[in-house]
Amino acid sequence: MAKEFLSQKGYKFTDYDVTKDRAALDEMVKISGARSVPVIAACNEVMVGFERNRLEQMLSCIKQRSEV
Repeated sequence: MAKEFLSQKGYKFTDYDVTKDRAALDEMVKISGARSVPVIAACNEVMVGFERNRLEQMLSCIKQRSEV
């Protein structure tokens, strides 16, 4: 759901397969403290799981920073 949402909004993102990439899994756990996906990091905030409203707020932060 998160990938589709970001794609529909036109945002570029990096998708890591943590089941096949141990370094990516280690980084995900370091950043989020969790072993569940998705983990989305933006604007010094980390979201585990997909919460549409919260993700829209995070994207708003990205948009504001890109306009500066």
